[in-house]
Amino acid sequence: MASVYDKDGTLYVSWWDWNENKTKNRSLRMSATVTNRRTANAFAKKLQKELDKQKEVNDTSALTRGSTIREAFDHFKRNNASKHHKTIKDYDRFFNKFTETFAETSSCSVINKISAEEWINSLKLLPHSINTIHGYFKQFNHFLNFLFEYGYVPMFKINRDVKTKPEVKEKIVFRDEDIQTIFGDLSTKNDNFKLTVSMLFYTGLRSSDILNINREQIDLKNQSFSYYSPKRKKFREVAFHADLLPILTETLKTKATGKLIDYKCVEYVNRAFTRYLDDIKLAGRDYTARTFRKTFITLCRSRYNMDATVVRELVGHEHNNTTDRYYNHVSLERMKTELTKFIRPTVEL
Repeated sequence: MASVYDKDGTLYVSWWDWNENKTKNRSLRMSATVTNRRTANAFAKKLQKELDKQKEVNDTSALTRGSTIREAFDHFKRNNASKHHKTIKDYDRFFNKFTETFAETSSCSVINKISAEEWINSLKLLPHSINTIHGYFKQFNHFLNFLFEYGYVPMFKINRDVKTKPEVKEKIVFRDEDIQTIFGDLSTKNDNFKLTVSMLFYTGLRSSDILNINREQIDLKNQSFSYYSPKRKKFREVAFHADLLPILTETLKTKATGKLIDYKCVEYVNRAFTRYLDDIKLAGRDYTARTFRKTFITLCRSRYNMDATVVRELVGHEHNNTTDRYYNHVSLERMKTELTKFIRPTVEL
């Protein structure tokens, strides 16, 4: 039963948390007067009614009566069916690993604080990279929060010392001379690959973003284009660099509608770029198609000192705070002005 007590002249409320199986206490920030105590007692009575109602709903929930781990995971995947196909693969990869320890036909009740932490600790012993292990943990944590939300298992907290941490790796960007090599040898490639490389380098967008640009969404006169971002799940409009104008103009002459880039998916872009790196003797430097994005952002911020808000808007990063998100609008004209600072590095011979 929730109750009120006096500590050093301040009123506190105490109650039993059936989710975590422990007593909790909270200051009411009221002095221990007769009037305040009556108010506090009324609050404690109301709190207890809410706790009893929550427990009743949980105890009678069909989800908590013998649901299997497989049933819970299928429910989890249905709720996340709109996620990117790579994310869905990550869920399946985690579940395959998870069910090596927990049989999918077992009741969800076998998942508790001790068994969960033992499983996380067992991950750390696997002969995998730190980030692969952390990936398993992230998906497990996501699944665990789902189990809590829908009442499959009572809520508990994973000890912070048990949780895994990602490995911080050195940021890899293109060297100036390698950028020159990449663009210098493009003449041997087809128009679609040339356009892909140019778009990746001069926009800093994700491969998934440029694959979603349609030709009819490109405004050559206004030097801008719009697209749907799968990552941010929203339509965006951005300015594009003046150096893209010639290649975009030529591209639109041949076909004015349809997808701008003729690759079926991100994986095909990555494979094409990897083959190109082999051809120009730049393999083995850990470059990928994503390196274009890292290079763009690094050059904009570190070398050309472009406005951070403009760079975030250009590349489609989420804003850092509410002020940026709701009150800091970046116009196309400002984007174009800032883009003039971005120049493709050259190497003196």
